[in-house]
Amino acid sequence: MHKSSHDKMNWFKNNYLNFTDTLDILDVGSLDTSGNDYNYRSIFNNPNWTYTGLDFEDGHNVDIVVDDIYDWYEIEDNSYDVVICGQLFEHLGFFWLTMAEIDRVLRPGGFCCIIAPSDGPKHGAVNTDCYRFYEDGMKAIAHYVNFEILHVSTNVDAKPWCDSCLIAKKAGILPTTSKDINKRLNHIENKLNGVLKSIKK
Repeated sequence: MHKSSHDKMNWFKNNYLNFTDTLDILDVGSLDTSGNDYNYRSIFNNPNWTYTGLDFEDGHNVDIVVDDIYDWYEIEDNSYDVVICGQLFEHLGFFWLTMAEIDRVLRPGGFCCIIAPSDGPKHGAVNTDCYRFYEDGMKAIAHYVNFEILHVSTNVDAKPWCDSCLIAKKAGILPTTSKDINKRLNHIENKLNGVLKSIKK
């Protein structure tokens, strides 16, 4: 994990997720080997959200260990509202199979955010640094599973990795509970009250 990736994931959270929604969030490739607890979990530390870390290796920040990174039989279809993945796709020989699993476990209307380097030195375990991703590659990943592309970018200033980011949405509408609706109505009401108070002044 590097700072520019952490910052971009935080940007995704702030710009695409509703803080009052009840969300189940899956982090694919969540293993934290930094030794200083530097991962995405803290970004999604919201009382309305449930964060789950998935990896094919057990360790810090991993809640679900899958036998096969290309086949998560341990997880049911349509289980998560948001799937995130950072600094993993470049290490996957068959990343499109993992993207198909993201599609399978994501609920209709759910979001995914994938961050992967477009540059940088060879890294990771032997024979596991397979790819670099440009914006066109990120778009192709979304098209492979028929996701709507919401954002694609490459941060050319964040050297050496110059991460590319894909934010996409699965077709459909996320189910909204009555609890979520009440929270949103209360939020709107509070905003209106603030506007009325400022007008009266």
